[in-house]
Amino acid sequence: MSSTSQHDRDEAPEERPAEPEERPAEPEGRPLWLRRLAPAILLLGALVAGSILVNRLPEEREVELRLDDAATVVQLDVTWTDSSSGDRADDTATVIDSSWRFAEGTAPRAVHTKVSLPDGLYHVEITVGRKGGHDVTSRAITLADESRITLFVH
Repeated sequence: MSSTSQHDRDEAPEERPAEPEERPAEPEGRPLWLRRLAPAILLLGALVAGSILVNRLPEEREVELRLDDAATVVQLDVTWTDSSSGDRADDTATVIDSSWRFAEGTAPRAVHTKVSLPDGLYHVEITVGRKGGHDVTSRAITLADESRITLFVH
C-alpha cells in the first residue's frame, strides 16, 4: 500500500484525474440557442421600431398650387387633414390651414408654399374664391419620398 502525503498531491496536480466540467443547466423553456439569439432579436426589434419612428417625423415639402384662370381668383384656402389619424371621416385631424387673398386680377398662375408633414395619407381640400362664387376641390394624397408636390386647381 502506498502512502502519499498531502504535500505530494499538491505538488503534482498533473497526475490528478481531471474533473469533468459541469455545464450550467439550461433554464426550463429557454434553449441555449435562444439565449444566444436574443441580442440579435432585440437589435432587430430596435431597428424596426426606429424605422417606424423615422417615417413619422415631419419632412418639409414644397407645394405648388397651379391656378386655372388665375385672373378671376380672389381667395385661396387649403386645408390638409391627416386621413390616417382616424377610421371615420369625422375622426380626421386638421394639420395645416393656409389662406391667400388677392386683389381681383392679381393672383399668380402658381402659388408656392411649404408644408412640414410626415409620410402618410392626407385629404386636401382647396377652396377657390372667385368674384362670382367659390369652388371646392378635394383629393386624397399619399406623401412618401417626394419633396415637391404640384396640385392643379380648377
